[in-house]
Amino acid sequence: MSKILKKIGKVILVILAILILAVAVLAIRNVFKCKEDSSTYSNAYGTYYTLSTGERINYTFYDSPSDEVAVILPGHGCSSVHYEFDAFAKGLADKYKIVMYEPLGYGLSDSTTRERSSENYCKELHELMSSLGYDRYTIIGHSISGLYSLKYANMYPEEVKAFIGIDTSVPCQDDVCPVSARSDNMYKTFKRMKTLLINTGIYRLTTELSFNSTIECIPTLSADDQKMFLAMSCTNQLNATQMNEIRKMTDNMNELRGVKFPENIPVLYMVSSDNCSMIPEWENVHSELITNPKGKVVKLNGPHYLHLFNLPSVLDTINEWNPYM
Repeated sequence: MSKILKKIGKVILVILAILILAVAVLAIRNVFKCKEDSSTYSNAYGTYYTLSTGERINYTFYDSPSDEVAVILPGHGCSSVHYEFDAFAKGLADKYKIVMYEPLGYGLSDSTTRERSSENYCKELHELMSSLGYDRYTIIGHSISGLYSLKYANMYPEEVKAFIGIDTSVPCQDDVCPVSARSDNMYKTFKRMKTLLINTGIYRLTTELSFNSTIECIPTLSADDQKMFLAMSCTNQLNATQMNEIRKMTDNMNELRGVKFPENIPVLYMVSSDNCSMIPEWENVHSELITNPKGKVVKLNGPHYLHLFNLPSVLDTINEWNPYM
């Protein structure tokens, strides 16, 4: 029996050694690939605007025959707003001129050490929109940007013509979400993920292996676009600015508790059926933020990333909604 146990122990040690070696190889590969990728996509798209604080923000403009203007805000951790929302933006080409906004720490925009408060986020966005000459526009936000959009609408109510939310965060979501999805636990989860998956290169490998499923949801991307998007998805994840943002999320939500959209701003919320199944109050906590009678909440089939996995329904819902008639 002791000989058998020794053999089993040796096998286990060999397996562990192989695993450690594999992770080491992946980690070293990740370091070199990140450097290579960063130089590849450094000027892939868009235009830069330098904020009064000195950081550069990247944005892309999609023209349209329409006089209406919309700005798209991403969810947390989006590696490239330009690529992720490309099919979505082009699907709204007849309805809006679109500004694709990459906040600090996202896509090709600079990182920052300044606090990721909702007020700072809104001031940065407002500075860009003012520099572009827009004083009346619709905000389209996904996930965490729902918090910023709510803050923005109350800071600049005369400028926000409407808000469209794609399964967005809300101020009271910690009260209704599962414990694992609460903002303070999300920060802990992302911190572990950065250490165990991203820094080790495991995240890069899994992203490379599964990337085709994402690309299939964005048929408008060229082969070169796909290559750039993959490079950014593998490299531009959970940087220091994004980690500071998720750490600040609890404070940003608490600051907005009890705040609703101003009465002059119609709101269209599209919520994920998957999240509605997991969180029974999901539709209600969104509808409670609407004060304009033209506002509504629409449940669409699919996961959190509705603009990727149920794009036709998202576009149909937005195009059919006309709060000004």
